[in-house]
Amino acid sequence: MLRGLADDGLFRHSIKPHSLDKILRHDYYARVFATSMKKKWPQRAYIGLYSGPGRAVLDGTGEIVETCAMGAVRIPDPFTHYIFVDKDPRATAALEARIAAVKSDAETTVIPGDVNQVIPDIKRILSRANRKGGLISFCFVDPYAANLRFSTIRELSAFKMDFLVLLMLGRDVRTNFKRYFADESDSRIAQLIDCPGWRDELRVSGEKVVRFILRKFDEAMMALDYRSSRDDLVHPVKIAGKGVFLYSLVFYSRHELGQAFWRETLARTDRQLGLGI
Repeated sequence: MLRGLADDGLFRHSIKPHSLDKILRHDYYARVFATSMKKKWPQRAYIGLYSGPGRAVLDGTGEIVETCAMGAVRIPDPFTHYIFVDKDPRATAALEARIAAVKSDAETTVIPGDVNQVIPDIKRILSRANRKGGLISFCFVDPYAANLRFSTIRELSAFKMDFLVLLMLGRDVRTNFKRYFADESDSRIAQLIDCPGWRDELRVSGEKVVRFILRKFDEAMMALDYRSSRDDLVHPVKIAGKGVFLYSLVFYSRHELGQAFWRETLARTDRQLGLGI
């Protein structure tokens, strides 16, 4: 994660300090994944959903930092293919310009649009890469709210792919839960966890809503033959110094090696965060 950058004049987001936790862990896993797979898989794709513009300004300090999209591009052993999607055309235009400034032989596609609507475009790119030789992929899903549809995950899971997913369970779901629960025409939770009857299931289970959604999302992933991400593979992110829960990072792989890499990521980045990096 590059920090203390000069203003390049391109569009950028504003982020809170807790976002550094997410960026650091994402960048570490992307680096480990790409390096370890380099000699085993001729084609390696990175998919960044809700990618943002690649840079952000840190609230409170004004410091400019690179975010996950650019972190994935700058790793020592780059992926052979990059696909980024964001519905904000300002973000995609800025990201394209920033990527163009990095020397790379990778095939890169930046798609402006709704993540849930452009999956056919992503699948065409991945299918073409797969025809060139064996393809393995890492997908980072970083939504701003609980607007991810599980059908998007299901479509991409047809490929050999690890997923790191940010579930906005504190900032969005827990904050707005009463409204989501009361309005039976609101399907965002049903679409997120692939469970149309979630309201009845929640009533019967008696679980807290965050634990319930984590469990149902995990069950939906296991139905796609992914290993469970319960317990030590789920990373909750909180506001520093306040303990207020914001979201969970959940990791999924079909192979135990992927889980081992994620455990290593959490352990190694815990130490770095402890040093204020």
